[in-house]
Order: sequence, then C-alpha cells, then structure tokens
Amino acid sequence: MPNYPYYGYQPYQPYQPPMADQLMQLRQNQYQPNMQQVPQQQAPSIVWVQSEAEAMTYPIAPNNAVTLWDSNAPVIYLKQADASGKPSMKIYDLVERNSRPVQTMQTQAVEYATKDELAALAARLDAITTMKESPVKSTSKKTVQKEEASE
Repeated sequence: MPNYPYYGYQPYQPYQPPMADQLMQLRQNQYQPNMQQVPQQQAPSIVWVQSEAEAMTYPIAPNNAVTLWDSNAPVIYLKQADASGKPSMKIYDLVERNSRPVQTMQTQAVEYATKDELAALAARLDAITTMKESPVKSTSKKTVQKEEASE
C-alpha cells in the first residue's frame, strides 16, 4: 500500500500551488489572511447635495432609499426606488421649532337635546309646515273658483 498522506476533512480553500516542503507550508499558513469576512454595520452617513436637481440625479439601487441633505437650503430629500428601479422623491423642509408646543387634552363637552326640547322643535316644525301648506290650499281653491267663474 503506498504512503498517501491523510488529509482528513478540510474545508474548501481556493486552489494553491503545491508546496515543496513542510517548512514552506507552515510559513504560508502563518501569513495566510483570515478568509472569513464579518459584515460590518455602517453608521448611516449623511449625503450632502447642492440642489434639488442634484438630488434628482443621485443614483439609487432598486428597492433602496437614501436621505439627501441640501447644503444650501434647510431641505431634506428622501429618494426611494421601487423593485423595477423607478425612483421617487419626497421633499421635506427642515424648520426650527422655537418653543415646545403645549399639548393639552381639551375634550369638548357634547350637548344633547332633552326630550322636552325635541318635542318643542317638532311642534315648531309642524307649525311651519302647516303654515306653508295652508296658503297653498287656499290659493288653489281661489284659482279653481276663478276658473269656474270665467267659464
């Protein structure tokens, strides 16, 4: 049986040319950089633009959003792109608040009508409708009488 070296389980490594001796192999492994990359979370950076026109031309990837700050005016642009890459932009004005708004709970009391008030209102409404109907009936009788007299 030939003497083949046992390599055992080895994770995937990119192709490297064979080493001449073990000392060279140890030196190579000592200086080999760590292949695993840990994704670093970047703090949101501020992107400054000169104008609205520059904000409109700012490139953005599909399904992403970027906040652009205008360096010449107190304006913030929120540029977003949908899945197809079509951009849209919302413009916000940055306004300083001079004083803290006073937030008080003001509940307005709801006033309800009593049964007596509703009955009085219904009586007034009936009186108005009977007043309107009664002159109409009397005028119609007069016109009927006038028509009969003229015949």
